Amino acid sequence: MRNFIDIVFLILKKDLRIEFREKLNLIYVIILAISLSLIGFTFIGSNNLIELFFYTSLISSLVANQRISRQEISLDGELILISAPIDLSIVCFAKILFFMIICLFIHLIVFISLSLISNTPLFINGINFISLCFLFTLGLSSILSTFSLMLERVRGEGQFMFILIYPLILPFLILGYSSIMLVNISDSLFFFKSFPLQALAAFDILLLTICPILFSYSIRR
Repeated sequence: MRNFIDIVFLILKKDLRIEFREKLNLIYVIILAISLSLIGFTFIGSNNLIELFFYTSLISSLVANQRISRQEISLDGELILISAPIDLSIVCFAKILFFMIICLFIHLIVFISLSLISNTPLFINGINFISLCFLFTLGLSSILSTFSLMLERVRGEGQFMFILIYPLILPFLILGYSSIMLVNISDSLFFFKSFPLQALAAFDILLLTICPILFSYSIRR
């Protein structure tokens, strides 16, 4: 267990160093999040800022997701860590954690942008909002990180696993949207006991468990 944690944090540390060293990547994410916030507010309006926040964060994350696999691609187009003497599910798990940090950074930029543009609070209950942001980020990072890594190197029978991964985003989005409808309820206990949020939390745990396993299996195949 300790070796697993050490390897995960080693890969995570490497990715964060690369990200902060190449400052253009961070600038790109900031500009992307601000631009999409402005576009969303202009065309969608301020009738429901919570929905606009998660919609903008989702689109920004989909675009920024390209960086996940590109950090691991060698000059000949192969995954650098593919031949490492470790379980590839560990690599996928570390990438999920890394993209969670990127997504949380995107959330922060979008939140600040929409708050300044609208000049109104985005949420009523901060605890509900932060909890939903975390669950939304966890599920989205699990799906997109695994999909991005598999997109770079899938061969033979592994393509079947590749096809199975992306449709998982549909129930995630349905549960996420249902939870967004309840996020401004003042009673936090009712929110945490609601079926959409509990189902979203359970689905996130399932994704975090199964996505690295599917990635490792598909690559080895």
